[in-house]
Amino acid sequence: MAAKSRTPVLVFAALAAAALAFAAPARADLTQPVLLDPGNGASVETLPTFAWSPVPGADSYQFQVAADQNFNSPVLGQGEGSFTTKNTRATLKKTLPNGRYWWRVRATSRTGDTSPWSGGRSVVKSWTEVPASQSPFSGYPFLFPTDPMTLTWSPVPYAASYLFSLASDPNLANLVESTNGQPIETWATNYTPAFNLLPSGTYYWAVTPVDSEGNRGAQSPVRSFSWSWPSTTTPTVTDLMSAAEMFDPQFSWTAVAGATKYEVEVNSSVDFAPGSKVCCSQTTTSLSLSPTVVFRDNTYYWRVRALDAAGNAGVWNRGPDFVKTFDKVPPVNPPSIKNLHMRDNVNDPGTDVDSGTPGYQTNVPVLKWNSVPGASAYLVDVAQYNASLCDWGGAGSWRVTTSIPSWTPLGDGWNNIKPYPDAMPVANEGTVLVMNKQYCVRVRAKGERDVGLQDVYGDFTYLDDGTGAAFQWVGYPAGGACTPSCNVGYLGSSDYLLPATGTLTRLTPLVTWNPLAGKQSYFVLVAKDANFSNIVDYAFTHVPAYSPRSLSRPTTYSDETTLYYWAVLPATNYNGSGAVGDPLSAAPSNFQKQSIPPSQLSPDDGTLATSQPVFRWTPVEGARRYRFQIAQEPTFASPLEDVQTASTSYTPFATYPADTTLYWRVRADDENLIGLTWSSIRTLQRKLPAPTTDPANPTIGDFTPVWRWTNVTGASGYTFSMDGPTGQHQEWPGVRSPAVAFVYLFGPGIWRWRVRAEFPKFPSGTVTGPWTAYVPFTRTLGEPSGVHTSFSGNHIQLSWNWKLGADTYRVQISTTPDFSATIEDVTTDNTSYAPLMTHPFYTNGGSLYWRVAARDKNFNLGDFSQTQRIDIAQRLRVAVNRPALRKRWNRLTVTVQNPTLKPVAGATVKVSGAGIKARKGKTNGKGRVTFKIKPRKKGRLTFKATKAGYTAGSLSMRIM
Repeated sequence: MAAKSRTPVLVFAALAAAALAFAAPARADLTQPVLLDPGNGASVETLPTFAWSPVPGADSYQFQVAADQNFNSPVLGQGEGSFTTKNTRATLKKTLPNGRYWWRVRATSRTGDTSPWSGGRSVVKSWTEVPASQSPFSGYPFLFPTDPMTLTWSPVPYAASYLFSLASDPNLANLVESTNGQPIETWATNYTPAFNLLPSGTYYWAVTPVDSEGNRGAQSPVRSFSWSWPSTTTPTVTDLMSAAEMFDPQFSWTAVAGATKYEVEVNSSVDFAPGSKVCCSQTTTSLSLSPTVVFRDNTYYWRVRALDAAGNAGVWNRGPDFVKTFDKVPPVNPPSIKNLHMRDNVNDPGTDVDSGTPGYQTNVPVLKWNSVPGASAYLVDVAQYNASLCDWGGAGSWRVTTSIPSWTPLGDGWNNIKPYPDAMPVANEGTVLVMNKQYCVRVRAKGERDVGLQDVYGDFTYLDDGTGAAFQWVGYPAGGACTPSCNVGYLGSSDYLLPATGTLTRLTPLVTWNPLAGKQSYFVLVAKDANFSNIVDYAFTHVPAYSPRSLSRPTTYSDETTLYYWAVLPATNYNGSGAVGDPLSAAPSNFQKQSIPPSQLSPDDGTLATSQPVFRWTPVEGARRYRFQIAQEPTFASPLEDVQTASTSYTPFATYPADTTLYWRVRADDENLIGLTWSSIRTLQRKLPAPTTDPANPTIGDFTPVWRWTNVTGASGYTFSMDGPTGQHQEWPGVRSPAVAFVYLFGPGIWRWRVRAEFPKFPSGTVTGPWTAYVPFTRTLGEPSGVHTSFSGNHIQLSWNWKLGADTYRVQISTTPDFSATIEDVTTDNTSYAPLMTHPFYTNGGSLYWRVAARDKNFNLGDFSQTQRIDIAQRLRVAVNRPALRKRWNRLTVTVQNPTLKPVAGATVKVSGAGIKARKGKTNGKGRVTFKIKPRKKGRLTFKATKAGYTAGSLSMRIM
C-alpha cells in the first residue's frame, strides 16, 4: 500500500516537471539581466561583487569578465573569469592587475535557452593606495650601532606583501639591498638590513605593495635618511720602558661602538705618505697595540681608525706625536754606554803596567761596560791612534759586533790546524796588536732590527785615558808556571780565573786565565758536556782572555740547566802550533749559563678577562726580541698564538676562545735568536659578554616586529637563533646590526628567539659569546573582522574586511554548525565571495553556516571568524494528479511537498487561469487539496502554493 500511495505522486510530480518544462518561456522570452553594481566606469581598489537583477524563468546565469569591451580578451580563464552561477551575485577568486575591465551577464533556462547578453559595463581596477605613513621622517639621521637602521610603513589594504627598495640614489636605480638585483620582497611592514652594513652616506627607500597574485600597486613616495657611524676615539701613546735608553710604545684608544677591529698607522711623515709608513699591516680587535717591530730614531705620527664588520672604515683619529730614540744623549744622561772601561785578565778595573807613562798601558786589553736596556748587541770600534787622530775603520783596526758587554782581541796568524779535532769553526781574525801602539775605543749599543731589517743603534761612547786614546798595548804578558797540580803544557785548575768554577752567569761570559810562560797563543774550547764531545765554541787568541765572538758575528750560549765546561789549550808558537790537544787534561773549569726569564706583569694569574687582555712582562738583559705563546693546554703543543715581538707587551689581534682556561708564557731571544728561558706559565679565562635584549620587544602579534638588543663592544656580528612551534630550529650567523626584522615568520604558535655576539678569531673565523635567555613571541593569525552576509531569494553574498598578513582567505559553507558537512570550501584572494549556488541545498533551502579565515603565504590557516547563519526558505513543490480537460468537470488533486518530497500541510493553494474563477484551498495532513473545476476555454491553469516560512511554489499547465 505504501508503494501504491506514493506512486501517483511520483508520476504526477514527473508530469508536473514535464509541464513546467513545456510551459517555460522560449529563448526569446528570457529577458537580458539588468546590471546593478558596480556602476558603469566605476573605479575600485579591489574587485567588487558584481550584481544584477533576477530574470523570470532563468535557471542560471553566465558571467564573464574581459580586458576588452568586445570580450575577446577574457581574464583568468574558464571557471575563474567566465563561469555559470545560479546566484545573481558574482565574485572573482583571484585579483587582477590595475586596468579597465568589462563584465556582462546573460540568463539561461533549464533547457539551455539563453537570453541576450546584457550590455557590457566597464570597471576600472585602480589600486593606487600607498602607505599612509613611513617612518622615520625623510632625512632622519641613523647612527650605527646605537640606532639601528629600521624602516617601517603603515599597511596598505589588499596588499599581501611589499617590494622594499633601498638605494644610494633617489631614482632607486642603484640598489644596496636586493635579491638578484631586484627589490627585497617582505610580508612584514618593516625592514632592517640585518646582514649588511652600509658605508656612511645618504640613502633612499620606498615600498611597493603587491597583491596575492603578484600584481604591483603604486610605489610609495621616496624617502631618504642619512647613515653615519660616530667613530671618533681618544688615542694615547705610552712608553712601557722605564729606562730612558729605549722607547717601547704602546698605542691605545677608547672603544668605538660598532667597531669590530681597528687599523693603526705609524708614519714618519705628518701627511702619512704611503712610502713613509712603518707600521702596521695587521688590524687588531684590541683597544691597544704594541708594535712587534722597532722603529728607527725619528719623530713619528700615528693615527687609528675603527672598522665595522663589513670593512667600512671610520674616521682617522690622530694620536699624540712621539720621538723615538734608542740610547741617545739626550734623553739619556751621558754617556750612552755606562761604565765603559779597561780591565785585564785578572783585575777590574785593569792594572796600568806602566804607571809612570801618561795614559793606560796594558798587556791584556779587555773592554768592559754595563749592559744597555733594550740592547742585544754592541758595535765595538778599536782603532789605532795616529798623530792625535783615531783611524776609525783603518788598517790595523777592529770593527766588530759582540752580544756581550765586553771585548777582547782574537788571535791572528793561525795556521788553521785544530789541536783538538771538532767540526766547530775556530774564531780568529787577521788584525794584529802593534807593540807600544795607542788605540782609541768607542762602543755603541744595537737593538732589534727595524721593519726594513736595518740596524737600530745608539750613540757612541768614547773611552779616553787622558791622552786622547783609550789604552796603549805594550806587549803580551810573560806568564808563569801553571798552578799545581797540572799536566805538562796545560793550565792547572786554579789558573782559570773568570768565571769562577760553578758560577751562575746570566749572559754569555767573558773568560780569562793565567798566561803560561813560553806560550804565545791559546785555544779556548767551550762544551755542554764534560767529555767535550758537544762543543759549542772554539776560539784562538794570543791574550789570556776571550770575550766570545767570531770575526763576522756575535757568539751567544743558550740557557742550560746543566753546566758548561771550558778548557784552554796553550800553544808554544804564535800561529798555534805546538799546542797541547786534550781538553780533559786541561783541568777544565765550568759555569752555568741561565738568563733571568721575563717576569709577567699582567694579566694576573687566573684572571677572568671580560675584555681583550693586554699581556706585559719585564725586559730581559741582552734580549733582541721576545716570543709569546698562548694555548688551551699547558704543553703549548698547538698554541693559539705564537708571536715574535720586539716589545715587552702584546695585545691580541683577535679573540680567544671563551670560558676555557688559557695558558700563556713568554721568553727572550738573544742576538742570535737563540731562545732563552721561558717565564712561568700563567692562566686566564676569557669571558665574552652577552647582549641584553630590549625589554620593550613585542611578545605577541599577527606579524613579526623588529626585535632589538644592546650593542656588544668589539662584536663582529651576532648569531640569531629561533625555535619554532613545531620543534624546528634555525640559526642565522653574521647578523651585523643589533636588530632584526624578518620578512616572514612561517606559522602561528609560540616562537622563541635568542641572540649571541660573535668576535673575530685568530687567524680566521669567529668566537661566539654566551646566548641571551630565550624571548618568546606568540605569532597569531587572527580572524577577519567585519564579517557580513547579504542574501535574498535569488542571491547570497559573503564579505569581510581585509586583514594584515593575509595572502588569501578560506571560506567554508556547511549544512551543520560544526562544519562536518561542507558544501563549499574555497580559497579566494578577495574580501568577498558569492557562491555559485549550484549545490541542491541552495534550491532545497534550509539553514546554512559559513565562516572565513585568513591564510598566510605559507598556507598556514588562521583563526576562523564567528560562524554566520543563513536561513534559506524551502521552496514548495507543486504537483497535480492529472491534466485538465476543456468543457469538462475535472477533479484535480494538488499535492504540495517540501524539497525533500515530504508533504506540507496547511499550505494555501490558489488555482487560476483561463475560463475559471480563481479559488483557494488548504492542504490536509498529506499535503493534498482537491479542486473541482470546468475550464470553459483553451489556455493555461496556474497553481500557486504559499505558506509562512516557505518560498512560494507554482505550477503552470495547459488546458487540454
